[in-house]
Amino acid sequence: MIKKIFVFCFVLSNFLFASTLSDIENLYKQGKYPLVCTQSGHIYTENKNNEKFLNMFADSCLKSDMINRIVLPIIKLYKTKQARENAAYFTTILYQKKMLYYSLCDNIDISYINLPKINYILSKIFDKYIRGKYNLKDDAYWFKDDTDNEIRYKLSIETKNGIKKMYLRTYQNDNIIKTRVYW
Repeated sequence: MIKKIFVFCFVLSNFLFASTLSDIENLYKQGKYPLVCTQSGHIYTENKNNEKFLNMFADSCLKSDMINRIVLPIIKLYKTKQARENAAYFTTILYQKKMLYYSLCDNIDISYINLPKINYILSKIFDKYIRGKYNLKDDAYWFKDDTDNEIRYKLSIETKNGIKKMYLRTYQNDNIIKTRVYW
């Protein structure tokens, strides 16, 4: 019985901890972005010069709202025009996140910042925030969706375990449908 449990755990751990580039590619093709983002760190060192891998890594982390993890691929995306363009795209989103966090935590005006508009939720919120297109209510910033009147976003800073975190909640008809957490 113990042997069967051990074999099961071993097989499960191999599935959960993809260890080859082909595993990462397959997970990416299946749309398992959170797994790709977390598992790419395990094979980063041996694939840090592979632009295809680096782009899958960064894109998966972005799609999974694990923005802090895109730092590793960003620093290695520099060899081709496309790689530099992708690095600039990922860096812009990371910068917007950091500036929003800074502004909300420390009450700093960032309205002077002018960055490219990117089709990513945090970038859209950043753009609305610096243009003052929000309603402030109970220390939270409320934003309307540009295309769907039933969708609203709430941006706030909350302290959990002594750490300030930025929460972006998506509401549809006053029900939370997604919560993103950044710091």
